[in-house]
Amino acid sequence: MTGWTEDPSMDAPDGHRSERPAPDDCPNCPCHTARVCAQRAWAEAHRPTYPDGTPYTKPCPCETDTA
Repeated sequence: MTGWTEDPSMDAPDGHRSERPAPDDCPNCPCHTARVCAQRAWAEAHRPTYPDGTPYTKPCPCETDTA
């Protein structure tokens, strides 16, 4: 008997692929997800980059509003 390996990087035997939905963006800033700002977990989050790969350097408005 063979078992199914739970590996999201592999396609299922019937051909479908499961993917997690993208997290919701923060409605108040362009640099974090809604969960990061709601939990004030900015230190644990990675700073985003612009589409060309350069780092996002502007301060997060959610962080400065709570300081």
